[in-house]
Amino acid sequence: MTLKYVGQGAYIYGIPARDLTDEEAAQYEAAIREQEALTGTVMYEPAVQPTAMSKRGAKAAEEGDNG
Repeated sequence: MTLKYVGQGAYIYGIPARDLTDEEAAQYEAAIREQEALTGTVMYEPAVQPTAMSKRGAKAAEEGDNG
């Protein structure tokens, strides 16, 4: 699962302060959970993956299609 960085400048030493790929999220998962538990600061959240349906809805909204 890809993780979205929401740390607003906070960081964990040795872990990129940016959105993480699936591979990076798996690599750093234990350290992230530990630090977030210790500090009470959420720095990463699961990224929401858009579905095909939501992409069409977003495109229609951009184009002003209401139906």
